Amino acid sequence: MLLFAVLAVLQVPVGSWCNHRVFTDLSQSVLILDEDTVSTAPGSGGTVLCSTEDLFWKECSAGSPQKIVSLRNGEIFSREYFSGPYRGGTGILVSVPEEILLLDLNGTVQRSLYTGEYPGSLCSNGKYIWYVSSRDAVLKRVTVVTEETEIVALPFIPATVEYRNGHLLLGRTGGGYSVTDLNGNQILNIPTGFNGHFSSSNTITFLRSSLQEGCEILLWETVSIDVKTGRETVTVSENSAPVTCVDLPVDNPEAHFDVPYMHQKWDTPDWFNGNWSCGPTSCMMAVQYYNRLTPDSIWCSSPTGHWSQWGNYLPTEYTFLGHIYDILGKSPGGVWVPGSHGFICRNIGSAIWAEMTSWMTQHGLTSYQLGTTWSACTSELDNSWVVVASTTSPYTDGHILVFNGYYSNHSVICNDSYGNQNEPGWGTLPNGKDVVYDWPGYNNGNTQLGISQLFSARSEVLTPAGTLIDDRTLGYRKLGPCQYWHEQETGYNGYSWWTYSTGALPDTCRVEWIPVLSYNADYEVETYIPDSHATATGIYHINTTSRWQTAVVDQGNYSNQWVSLGTFNLSPASAMVKMGDYTGTQGQYISFDAIRFTEQTSIEDQSSSSSEGYFTISQNPVQTGSPIVFDIPEGCDITLSVYDMNGRLAASATTTIPGVLPAGVYHAVISSGSKDIYQTISFTVVD
Repeated sequence: MLLFAVLAVLQVPVGSWCNHRVFTDLSQSVLILDEDTVSTAPGSGGTVLCSTEDLFWKECSAGSPQKIVSLRNGEIFSREYFSGPYRGGTGILVSVPEEILLLDLNGTVQRSLYTGEYPGSLCSNGKYIWYVSSRDAVLKRVTVVTEETEIVALPFIPATVEYRNGHLLLGRTGGGYSVTDLNGNQILNIPTGFNGHFSSSNTITFLRSSLQEGCEILLWETVSIDVKTGRETVTVSENSAPVTCVDLPVDNPEAHFDVPYMHQKWDTPDWFNGNWSCGPTSCMMAVQYYNRLTPDSIWCSSPTGHWSQWGNYLPTEYTFLGHIYDILGKSPGGVWVPGSHGFICRNIGSAIWAEMTSWMTQHGLTSYQLGTTWSACTSELDNSWVVVASTTSPYTDGHILVFNGYYSNHSVICNDSYGNQNEPGWGTLPNGKDVVYDWPGYNNGNTQLGISQLFSARSEVLTPAGTLIDDRTLGYRKLGPCQYWHEQETGYNGYSWWTYSTGALPDTCRVEWIPVLSYNADYEVETYIPDSHATATGIYHINTTSRWQTAVVDQGNYSNQWVSLGTFNLSPASAMVKMGDYTGTQGQYISFDAIRFTEQTSIEDQSSSSSEGYFTISQNPVQTGSPIVFDIPEGCDITLSVYDMNGRLAASATTTIPGVLPAGVYHAVISSGSKDIYQTISFTVVD
């Protein structure tokens, strides 16, 4: 499938050919010769070879082999994927897994050199071939005649390499360029820049940002530097309007797993400017992949109204596992905020690497710097561990991403908290989930990243929900203010959560266990009681095919064992067990561990206590001033009570609450005279 759009885009110089200027755009999905558009294939502007004889470029159309195209002769070479074309003396260099191929100008393979890896960027002066090893994060030099390989020592990690007139131009993974001699000795340091290349024998041309807000670069300038004198010539870059074409990627990754998505601008409170919050947002996605924090839902009005489960944690104070996140950090407009943004960004306003790893560690993850190699990244992803990455790209001098998959052709799958850099309007749309970018030195038709640092974000990966639901599986929903939840290394599978019981309604904290069942049947439902922090009498609520039923368990009578709640007829569409911290007695330990569902045959309903009742709310959220209407089953002798977030009684009625509640989050509780809970439901009143 192809997406076409006419865009006003930045002209990015990539070289010259026979006195013609050659340009691309930031997406590298267009190739322009003077004023004429030569190609609109993805990647066509990413790797361009301008020789005296011809103009060569790469095209990366989804669903088709990648190919080298010649201006004079059309397609001359194709493979499933490769890196190139690069200047190779009098011919062309490309790399494929395990090999470097030397082609003539007609695309015919003249020779192959074994490397044992998949090199990224290449160049040659005829005698030597230099290539960037993404496996080892070093520059290697191969003697063409003997095929001997040696490492060229550098004081930085290279991303790209180009040769011209006795010099090497090396792109650095953290951004910027270095000009060195053939032995790696630095001659010229260029701190920042993008798309650097030799525009003549002694001149380097590149783009440099001159105005940036948060993640996004707003103004570019074209810079030319004389290698011998270091003199700069600067011009403000102009826009043009070619037609660009973006292919949707083929979905055959080596690894890919789902990570909850958050946008740093659109999933945070309306009053907060999240332009600088890529680091806190990416760390939050990593933490929530492992289901650590409870939802703290807020209503976000842009770009369309929606609920955000975790955005409130970025700019507001909270407490979790004994850590109070009240440190203030700078945000746009000189606004200082606490929360994860304050902790991670401090007085700088942007993410501090050490605070990112510290914050993730305090939330139960193992986090440290991994380096910048492809192998370090893929080894984490192969274990279904997310990777947090500090990156650069044509669109930003610094941006934090979450990696959650990769392709064998050196493309990575990312959650980009600012949106999709492959599409127009980066930052304006919440379209950054599972986007595909290219690793440094590789051109597969996507935005090419620079890698400044990778960070581990490891914990026990949640397994799919089934007939056993635990805090290390999907289907386990922990709810309520996160400061009241405590984790312990005991219980089923070595972990469990607990809190203190309450003596009054409504529940402050609760857990919902939602199994995946094959069909309607009778199931014995059991709960696991750990040997610590389990002394209260828990009230478990089971949603059967006909009604909600309750089972009461004195957790203090059991230790590291399964306890039956009874046998119930359950439906795959509605089966659920839930328990809150309300027991009628305040201050006891109550534990929320695993629930197991075992199919039974010909067994009568054995619940320890049961009661009928079910109600729904007609609209959620509710506008202030509007009545709140509940549907109550006929014949139920009940009391309907509504509590605010502080546990104060806000209203009570039978089926309708008048429109007197101010904006806020509320809990409605339906109960009988004996306080057996039938159901609770949360709703929000908005202005």
